[in-house]
Amino acid sequence: MLSCDTNDTMNRIVFWPSDLPPHSEGICFGWRQPLLVVIGVLPLLQESDRAVHEQRCRDAIASAIAQPHWAQIQKLLSRSPAVLGYYEAAASTERHPKLRLNGALPGESEFELILYQRHRRQSMRSYTFDFSELDILPSQEVAKAQLPIAVKNATAALEADFTRSASPHNSTLDDEVLLQINFAQLFADIVQERLRPVGLAANAEPFASRESHRRPYAAVPQLSNAWHLLQKFLSLRNISTTVDQLDVRLEQGAYVVGELPQVYHNKARTVVSISRYIKFHNCVWLILNDVIIGVAFGSFLCENQHVLARILDDVLQNNLVARMELALLWLNSWPAGLKLNTELSQFYCHTLVGVVSAWGWLLARVAPYFPAFVWLIGVSGCCGMTMIVSLLSDALSVLTLHLYACYYISATVFSHQLSLAGSLWNLFRGKRHNVLRNRIDSWDYDLDQLLLGTILFTLLAFLYPTVLTYYALFATARLAIMMIHAIFDTVTALLNHFPLFALLLRVKDPLRLPGGVCIQRSRAGPLVLTSQTAPLSSIFRHYAHLVGRLAAHYHPLRMLRQLASGRLITPIPRSTIRYNMIPIKVQNSDPGVPNM
Repeated sequence: MLSCDTNDTMNRIVFWPSDLPPHSEGICFGWRQPLLVVIGVLPLLQESDRAVHEQRCRDAIASAIAQPHWAQIQKLLSRSPAVLGYYEAAASTERHPKLRLNGALPGESEFELILYQRHRRQSMRSYTFDFSELDILPSQEVAKAQLPIAVKNATAALEADFTRSASPHNSTLDDEVLLQINFAQLFADIVQERLRPVGLAANAEPFASRESHRRPYAAVPQLSNAWHLLQKFLSLRNISTTVDQLDVRLEQGAYVVGELPQVYHNKARTVVSISRYIKFHNCVWLILNDVIIGVAFGSFLCENQHVLARILDDVLQNNLVARMELALLWLNSWPAGLKLNTELSQFYCHTLVGVVSAWGWLLARVAPYFPAFVWLIGVSGCCGMTMIVSLLSDALSVLTLHLYACYYISATVFSHQLSLAGSLWNLFRGKRHNVLRNRIDSWDYDLDQLLLGTILFTLLAFLYPTVLTYYALFATARLAIMMIHAIFDTVTALLNHFPLFALLLRVKDPLRLPGGVCIQRSRAGPLVLTSQTAPLSSIFRHYAHLVGRLAAHYHPLRMLRQLASGRLITPIPRSTIRYNMIPIKVQNSDPGVPNM
């Protein structure tokens, strides 16, 4: 325990810097509320009068508070630092040092001592109850009426300590206290700067001058506005994955250019600034790794363009043209003893075979240009592996356009048959669909209407197996193509949003990814405030959202329901598997950095 003389509440909590010399004596300063947070101790100069030295410390603290940089930070805090009292080292017969607060009355009481580490700005460490989410702009949605879970855990740890008495006041470990602890080292450095001799202070660069080199973060709003105007002309991104990926890459470049001055001129002090630092470097790392992988794979494509072109031509002509023609002719010859409607089957066969043959003829004419096409895809690797994957996805859609046309025709007929069957089912039950109220009402049909419905149902029953057979063929082909698109979309999302830098940073220095605080009792006796590393679930949170969207869209059960109902199967919209890097309205969200 830390002994003190005060007329305030007994057993108050004191947060004490763990890096202070244990036997130092002098004037301690810090915050009194919500909890007592000691920033540092100013030692006595030789044998100077205590009152004179205390007044000198007050003047230095007042000068530090008026410093422009700290004046901006002070707006985030409800109270200003002040001189707390006199700190005495423990005597040889005493175990703990003494702290006499200003305005104290004689008599001793005990404090609950909690040690904390004063983090320097260069270390980019901080205490926080929650971890700012990565990969998108930080948006912490925490209910104001409820404390975070980490706050409750830290408060419960203090309440469960049987060595301390019950405290009658309502002070608790909250965001205000953590902000004070995070800014403690910064304020201590400013105070030490003010206490330096005049000669040394003149040679040293003050904090205000260092911050004056910071350029206003005004580039991002301009880039953001220009980019949103440019996006209006990129309407093809809704139908082309290549255009959409180009949009993503240009957006990442604009984000890096706009964020570069802010990241390197503003050292991280809070969880928001740390998140911005990590998000910036994660974006840079993803771009560099994407380009490296793309150049390597693109070189392979360029070196083997003729071999790959021959393989591509063989696959297209044999599997996507010749085999589809054979499958259609096989369905037209009553396969497996299944008797189909002859006239309708011949109509299907002749029409669809004509579409496939026409596309095969067109592919044969453009086959000599396949080497140039493969070389073009390889050259696009300079823009990254994601660009190659996007071009392959678009190429798959174009090269299988004949299969999509056949699938669209068969799916449209199949869907109308299902709709007709539903209407006839309502007819036989004496029901009808009320369009105005969007419900099924009872209705009395005439005999002629029932007779017409019976005739239509007979036609539908005899034609349905033929329609279903041809629809099943092209629905299976479409499903296989969708699986390939799912692989391409997964690879693109992985390369665009994988938290690579955050994972490497977690291995190198886990404390730079704060995910909560914990109060533990050390072996020496006092309690210690420690920072917990952000869990992997927080780092992968938004990437898990992307994977969840991909899995939900390409889920096999969903695909089967789409096929059974005759609805068209389409790739996942690109807008659902990407996050915008440039905000619509940019404002300084870093509580440790003043708005410019």
